[in-house]
Amino acid sequence: MIKFLAGFAAAALFTSTAQAETFVLVHGAFQTGAEWSQTASVLTDVGHTAVVVTLPGRAGDGRALGDITMADHVTLLRASITTATAGDPDGRVVLVGHSFAGLVISAAAEADPTPIATLVYVAAYLPAVDVTPGDTLQDLAMADHHGAWQADSFVVAADHSSASVNPRDRIAIFANDAPAPLGEAIAAAMVDEPLAPLATPVALTKTRFGSVRKAYVVTLRDMAVSTDLQLTLLGQGTVAEAVPLDTGHTPQVTAPDRLAAAILRAATPDIE
Repeated sequence: MIKFLAGFAAAALFTSTAQAETFVLVHGAFQTGAEWSQTASVLTDVGHTAVVVTLPGRAGDGRALGDITMADHVTLLRASITTATAGDPDGRVVLVGHSFAGLVISAAAEADPTPIATLVYVAAYLPAVDVTPGDTLQDLAMADHHGAWQADSFVVAADHSSASVNPRDRIAIFANDAPAPLGEAIAAAMVDEPLAPLATPVALTKTRFGSVRKAYVVTLRDMAVSTDLQLTLLGQGTVAEAVPLDTGHTPQVTAPDRLAAAILRAATPDIE
């Protein structure tokens, strides 16, 4: 049964965490690690370590977008976790995934659950367990009938190497709760996304993925991964705790303080 952790006091959370944690923050599709910079700063300012991961296929990667695979995402993420826990053989991280990165962090936990204390999903796609061949982002997104996506919002490149979001719809989908200048900045920062990982099944098992504690930050005004879909995914029963957050899809940009508090609350449910 999911426990909803409502009514948390952000100021209290920032002063009452029992120990410093290492948070590994992973962005979603059409975005970069830069989206996490403000939330990472909030976490480090209150004594935690925050590692921001930029997935393959972004500026500076050097590879063609059509060559990027889900395995590349998972390999990079696992290497980032190894680096974050270097020097501490018993160290574990709180692995946070936004949107599409819910599939990436799930795949990383399936590959090796040992270094992960908690998986935190932020408005994220959460694959089902023991499904063959496994859920894809495409599968889960097609089941969402309550967001702001239009038939031509998702634009596939002519060579099928990548996809982008129609500029007309970016604010409505990703920044519907943002003031106009911030919404425009969020839209302008969006990038083309390698297509193959979005269609790659993520197969999860109870013995590996299922051994890791999971929490979820539910965004209540989300038009990209609708709140209805998020609650449906929670209904699969793999998440222990959920924290509601009254934002749209990108709280790491529009409400970094509140998101940092929600992540802390989700990661440390013993805090009152």
